[in-house]
Amino acid sequence: MKMIYKSEKQSIHTGSSMNNTLESKGLFAGKVSVKPDSKKVNEDYLTYSSALIQPDEEVHIAIIADGMGGYSAGDAASYYAVNFILKWWKSTVWTHQSAESFMNECETSIIDAFHEINHDLIEFGRLENKKIGTTLSVILYAENRYYICHIGDTRIYRFRERVLEKENPSDDTIDLNQEKSLIQLTEDHSWANEQLKYGHMEVEEARAHEKANYLTQCLGVEGEIQPFTASGSFTYADYFLLSTDGFHDLFSADLLREEWCKHVEEGTSMQGVCDHFYGMIKASQFQDDASLIAVNIGKRADDQ
Repeated sequence: MKMIYKSEKQSIHTGSSMNNTLESKGLFAGKVSVKPDSKKVNEDYLTYSSALIQPDEEVHIAIIADGMGGYSAGDAASYYAVNFILKWWKSTVWTHQSAESFMNECETSIIDAFHEINHDLIEFGRLENKKIGTTLSVILYAENRYYICHIGDTRIYRFRERVLEKENPSDDTIDLNQEKSLIQLTEDHSWANEQLKYGHMEVEEARAHEKANYLTQCLGVEGEIQPFTASGSFTYADYFLLSTDGFHDLFSADLLREEWCKHVEEGTSMQGVCDHFYGMIKASQFQDDASLIAVNIGKRADDQ
């Protein structure tokens, strides 16, 4: 039995024409995916989508995966994982009449979906006598809540724009500028992060080590997985960045933060932010597929 998947090449970004505009009142997003000339195929895959639960209730999803170049068919693995999650999400939407009940089910059933993808990729690999692996990071949005399920070293960041607001009508105005930063919401399942987590190495030592990019967890290689999950609330002042290691390993945390903050605060569109980073990627000596999604859930009716 052969592993069968739809033959669809990942789009390579060549300019602003890569807009992925959705008929959504709330989701503003952009994406970029580019491979170096030295590679035949792009093993990253990414997408985002929106759906209506009720006329005034939208739910959204963003997904990114990085097929593992050290194994066979990395592009097939990332494509399969992303589209499995997208189909799961769409089928779950239709069974709910409120964003709250939808989100509550997703928080349990998405973990089952990750396990099913893992099982399928292992089985495909067994039949083909090869290992087929991928990372996978997913963020779901409903009302003012987000939920993350993740495995591997792709990342999800949050940036909170500088805002002035009152916690309660009677409170003094508070400055939330202390949150004006890119915060990594996911945990890398990598050898380097393990060394940092347990205090075995300093940051520079771990990043320079030959095992730095070895994954401790991914989909399709081992039978047992423990996906990382996280949840929280967000406002229209929050922006989210999903990226593969081919992107976030290119730049220092300070440079990434500086460029992101500058363009978001200037009011650049989400696709415009991605276009800017595309230029930075192309100007660098990148050797791996580099992909990112930028997301903002715009002002909802109750914020206006």
